[in-house]
Amino acid sequence: MKKVTAYKCDFCKPDAPRLFLSHSGAKKHENRCWLNPARKSCATCMNVAPLSDISVGWKCLENIYTPFKKKVEGCSHYKPSGTIFDNETN
Repeated sequence: MKKVTAYKCDFCKPDAPRLFLSHSGAKKHENRCWLNPARKSCATCMNVAPLSDISVGWKCLENIYTPFKKKVEGCSHYKPSGTIFDNETN
């Protein structure tokens, strides 16, 4: 067995981080990671909320997009928040 050095994404969930063998691979991932607030994606926007208690899914409070139906980044209605995973309990 050999010890290896790995790099992890600073934005992915702490309990399920993406690991990379190269610094450049990790950097490429971080630039396109949907949990990177710089991308202004639905996953880090204050306008995203669960549909309801009986439905599974997400809604955009600005009614601009259906979150996660397509990759949205750079939304003009983006309001920074944490991530959609911040309120998860283990």
